[in-house]
Order: sequence, then C-alpha cells, then structure tokens
Amino acid sequence: MFGMQAFSNTAYFSPRTTVNNAPPLQNVRIQPLKGHNAFDLIFEHGARFAYRGVTGFLLFRHTVETSAKQAVPELERFRRAASDTVFVGVSSKRRTRPAVMRNRLKRLLRASVQAALWKTRAMPFYADDAAFPLVAVVLICNIIPEKPSLLHLADIQPLVERIFANADKHFRSKHNHNTKSQ
Repeated sequence: MFGMQAFSNTAYFSPRTTVNNAPPLQNVRIQPLKGHNAFDLIFEHGARFAYRGVTGFLLFRHTVETSAKQAVPELERFRRAASDTVFVGVSSKRRTRPAVMRNRLKRLLRASVQAALWKTRAMPFYADDAAFPLVAVVLICNIIPEKPSLLHLADIQPLVERIFANADKHFRSKHNHNTKSQ
C-alpha cells in the first residue's frame, strides 16, 4: 500500500494510493530529532496538544519563520530544514517499566506519526502548493499498560491522529485558513 525507502536515519515516504479521494501527500521526509537541546526548543517554542495519555508538542513552520525576525538563533537548525522535512522525537515516561515496554511505546508512537502523516484527513491543513506546515513533532506517552503485548498500534494511532486534528484546528484559527470541508 505504501512505499518506503530508508537511507541512514532518514526515511522517505511516497504514497501510492489516496485516502478519501484526496490528493496524495508529496514526499515527506521524516528525520529523527536528537539531543536534549532540540527537545527543549520544541517544548519552549512549540504548541502543546494532549489527548488521553499522549502529549504532543508541534513546532509549526510559521513559528520558526517569525522567530527569524525576532532573532532566535537556537531555531536556526529548523529554519534551514527543507520544506518537506519533519523532525520527529518520541519519549515515554521513565516510570513505564520495564524498558521493553518503554521501547515498544516509542516504536508505536513513531509508527503512528508516520501513519498520521499519510492520512490527509489527519493533516487537512496541508496544501500541495505550500510548504509542509510542521517542522518538528515531539510525542510523549504517559500510558502504562499492564503488559507490552496488550498495547497495539490500533490503540495509539487514533490518539496521535486526534492530536494532529487538534493541531489543525489551532493552525486554522491562527492563520484563518479556509479549506473545504471533507
């Protein structure tokens, strides 16, 4: 259904089908977000959205561009990023024990972000003629399941899609983007 090619730490995605008869997304390049300073920047300058145990911090491209005018040198890394690049960082609380469960949660969060970036209904504020509006996404999972095997992608993905839907509402309200209803 979807094609994926991996090059070092960067994944390139190109959909072969469309969702809900909408045009497919252009190639969106997902890169890992690394370093404590990068996470701190997203926490400080990004918008926070939470839904049922998953908290998302999203840094929008307009925030990075307006910070360029205000001379925030820390965001230069995101300013130089290509218009089709999204940095993704995931984390889970240390109290989630054992490490196997924490790592499974992080893998599921990464897979959920990748799947949500595919669905145009989860990212309706994206237009083919404009740069991708997100620069970086950090997701933190506060869910503590009893067993790692009880947690599946079908449990996490709707939560991440809801965070992206809330981000869409925020983006539209800030920028008065009028798009057709789906």
